[in-house]
Amino acid sequence: MKGEKKKLIRRISIDFHDIGITVSATLLEEEEPELCNEFWNSLVKPVKMACDHNLSTGDSFVARGRPPRHPVRVGSQANPRGRKQWLLCRLSPGMLLYAGGYSIGMAYGPDMTEPLAGGGSVVAKVDKKDLNNLMKAGKSIWHAQSMTHRLAIITVSREGGKTYGKEME
Repeated sequence: MKGEKKKLIRRISIDFHDIGITVSATLLEEEEPELCNEFWNSLVKPVKMACDHNLSTGDSFVARGRPPRHPVRVGSQANPRGRKQWLLCRLSPGMLLYAGGYSIGMAYGPDMTEPLAGGGSVVAKVDKKDLNNLMKAGKSIWHAQSMTHRLAIITVSREGGKTYGKEME
């Protein structure tokens, strides 16, 4: 309709270099507007990150880029950031946690066993169509860390924005 404002849907891509898989995710801006905005702003340029698979918490890994040049606020398990606090065992496959800086946490499968707090809140969810590829990517990170001892690298970047529906007032 004429004069109707459209809402910008911000999306990201996560490229798993070693296995040639890329998955897409949508930012959850209604749930975490401030943290999503901070995460989006951290991706002005694509960010390469080294992955570290959790050995005791199940189907999840963390990925960290080089630290920002200037100090930034980051959350911890003792002092998480965001509107909602998440226990790791409550994450669903495809949920992406962000606590600040160039660091993310990613749940890729259903086996999440630790009732520990995340350092941040869920800011994005991988598209349903990409969850099988995310599972393959997560298992490859586990294999790289546990078996071959090779560093797994991902790149997180912005996708082009598209407008859908009415803008929320």
